[in-house]
Amino acid sequence: MCDPVIGLGIATAALSIMQQRAAVQAQNAQIDFENQVAQQQYDQQVLQTTANRTAEQQQRLLQEDLIAQTTSLANEDFENRIAQINLGMMQESAASAQQKQAAQKEFLEGRGEILASGRVGNSVSSLLADYRRQKAAFDWATDRNLAFSGAAAKQEKRGAAIERAGRITSQQPYLERMYLDPLKPMMRGKAKGIGLVGYLSAGLQGATTALSAEASLGQAGYTRTDPGGGATKNWFGMYRS
Repeated sequence: MCDPVIGLGIATAALSIMQQRAAVQAQNAQIDFENQVAQQQYDQQVLQTTANRTAEQQQRLLQEDLIAQTTSLANEDFENRIAQINLGMMQESAASAQQKQAAQKEFLEGRGEILASGRVGNSVSSLLADYRRQKAAFDWATDRNLAFSGAAAKQEKRGAAIERAGRITSQQPYLERMYLDPLKPMMRGKAKGIGLVGYLSAGLQGATTALSAEASLGQAGYTRTDPGGGATKNWFGMYRS
């Protein structure tokens, strides 16, 4: 039969081992939970980062489409405006030429009438000179007006070009925000067990308990040797006279 004091020490050591194992299991369960939470947070960050990058890419593509559309419309409107200006200048130039031709015809007809009248002398020469001056003055005024119209057309073209450039530059490329990859979590390692130190600690605790019980019983007057004389024997198998 096992000595009760030794049995108490063994029981104490066994209880210590069980407690240490339970503590290790609880610690590992906590580590598993923390690792799981960290992984879930990391996965959520990865999904959020991916969504942010996709949104930024879509915004960049939309802006590129808007820039292309704005540039195309600006160029089209500019070309139409230039065509209108050129057409107006062509029409004005044609009208100016027709006016000069009509004036030339009128001059020739007037000159012919004067010459056909049979008149001679200074009055005729003066009258022809006056016709020529009027014709020259009309041509000069017509050419001047056409030149003014040409200058105005150039200025209008310059304004159209500035307007086109302003429309094109009003849309700038979209600068994507950079999203860094989230940092991977540092997973905690599990405790492998109580180890040799744990067993030694449990054994030391059991031995300490046994020795303490032995000493306490000794102080109470108990002994392992039967002194005789009807000494009583306690539960630990020790005698007391």
